[in-house]
Amino acid sequence: MLVVVLASSTVLAQESQLDLKKWKLEWSDEFNYKNSDLENNWISQNGATENEWVLSSRWRENAVVKNGVLELLSKKETRAESQPWTTGNIWSKRTFHYGYFEARYKYAGAYGTNNSFWLWPKQGVAAGQKACEIDINEGHYPNIINTNVHNWTDTYTLPNGQVSHDDNQLHHTLDGEPGHNIVLKAPIKTTKIRLRSTSPESIHIHEFQVFPPATKYPNVMSPLDSTSVTNYALAKDTNLKTSGVFDKLPSKESFAIDNRLDTRWVSGKHGLKWLELSWDTPKEIGAIQFTNGWLQESGPSLGKYRNLITDYTLEYFDGKKWKLISQYDAADVADYSSDWHTYGMAWDQDYFHFYMDGKLYYSMRNDVCFSEQTILFSLAILKAEIAGPVTDAINGTSMKIDYVRYYTRKK
Repeated sequence: MLVVVLASSTVLAQESQLDLKKWKLEWSDEFNYKNSDLENNWISQNGATENEWVLSSRWRENAVVKNGVLELLSKKETRAESQPWTTGNIWSKRTFHYGYFEARYKYAGAYGTNNSFWLWPKQGVAAGQKACEIDINEGHYPNIINTNVHNWTDTYTLPNGQVSHDDNQLHHTLDGEPGHNIVLKAPIKTTKIRLRSTSPESIHIHEFQVFPPATKYPNVMSPLDSTSVTNYALAKDTNLKTSGVFDKLPSKESFAIDNRLDTRWVSGKHGLKWLELSWDTPKEIGAIQFTNGWLQESGPSLGKYRNLITDYTLEYFDGKKWKLISQYDAADVADYSSDWHTYGMAWDQDYFHFYMDGKLYYSMRNDVCFSEQTILFSLAILKAEIAGPVTDAINGTSMKIDYVRYYTRKK
């Protein structure tokens, strides 16, 4: 099967399933050695992390090889000012150029962690070349994949005085469903319901629907025929409140209940996300439905949803307090901290192609990355709930790397 990726005026035919028979293994580290031998191939960070969004300093003691696996350990301890955690970070002694890069690893099993497999020119770049960072995966528990390509050379200053640069950050959720259909075992009568989520990224709600008791409910992924079923979200006495709107997208709160699947309410990126519906008169409720995520309209992931919600709590108000209707945790669907997966990227002078378990899920043009790179593995604890809430649940978790391999295409 071939996937055709349209980019500018160029059409690229790219295999949707990676065929390693077309690639030659040039270098690998299987971590089948003593911990003291890690220095043969890698350099470890020892000290504070110079990044305002990172809460962890990084140390060689937190990078441990045992039983054929490299573990980057998280510990709740302060060894650097304003960084109350420690983790591990290593980079390769040798550099690499175009080819296919792949690592098999598990995420640290807690929100708040950033589990990174990435490339960066630690050795510097030649005159006229760009300092380019390629994030093959900055994984967030339980199953978010983040890809990014940064151009750190061509910076610019924003109106607020902040220095910024061009990047291409995308959040991929390859497991899970966009449609949620919650049918109550027994009807409830209430004037308020709410959905709350601690998802690390913005949540995207296309349509939030509330139905009275019925023997059959609409297909959650189909436009609602308002003539055949009552949707209390569209009632005249409906009041809608949310935690706010992400101001970098054309979104409105009202898009959550406008009876359209082609619009969406997008919450802010950080902190608790929530949506609340209330009515002037009590409603008897038998089911709640909502669709979420960002529909991919081009490329290898055409027709799939990204940015799926990672967790939520659905509640109703009984007149005195909020009571639970339903809970959801994406880790019950797919937990990348308990299962081994491979994360890979094919890189050449024209394109980047990103793979998970050998399957292509995203491609983009290469307009900036042409210099040799080092390979890095990093575990970080991120502030501002960028990767979810930071709690003591992080302490003792680890990013586990089984192997890393580098291939060049056979001629």
